[in-house]
Formats: sequence, C-alpha cells, structure tokens
Amino acid sequence: MANKGTTTNLSPNVASALCYVPVVGWIAAIVLLVVEKSPTVRWDAIQALLLMVAIWGLGFVLGITIVLALLVPLVWVAGLILQLVLAVKAYQGKTMKLPLVGDWADKIAKKL
Repeated sequence: MANKGTTTNLSPNVASALCYVPVVGWIAAIVLLVVEKSPTVRWDAIQALLLMVAIWGLGFVLGITIVLALLVPLVWVAGLILQLVLAVKAYQGKTMKLPLVGDWADKIAKKL
C-alpha cells in the first residue's frame, strides 16, 4: 500500500516524527531531506536539523566559560524535551513552528 505524498514507504507523520527523535533523529532528517519529496516532511527535516545545530551550538558556546558551563546540562535537557514534544506533535500530524528555527526552515525550504 503506497502512502500519498511521500516517496518513502513511510506515512508523512511517521517520517516527520523520525526527524525529531533525540540522538539519532539527525540521521533520519538528513536521509529524508535527500530522499523525500513531500514538502511537509522536508520542512520538518530542515527544522529538526536546525534545532539540533542550535542545541549543540548553544551548548558549545556556554561550555566555553566555567560559570556558564553549568547551564549546559539544562540546555541538553530542554533540547531533549523539546525534541520529544516535536516528535509527538509531528506524529499527530500537527506542525509546530519554532520562533527562529522555523523561520530559517521556511527560507531554506523555499530555496530547495
């Protein structure tokens, strides 16, 4: 049984949710960004990748100083919770556009 609007054998909500899975979601996001033709799944893949880069970048910047390095675990936990919430929402078929990252995802998706 083929799924409408996708080139993979996944339903769009499952493909979008896979992009947000903590720790390994970035791999699914890259693969789906390359393979998938569905604009919704591609947008979620872009937003997931940008979110992960933002979490890593913020953790790196905070880790440079000793005082702010104490905040790095909070950034990781907040990022994990945000990724889980986004994965659940994507699985439910709902789109959550994050304030800065979502705008960047819109701009990148229009160029692709």
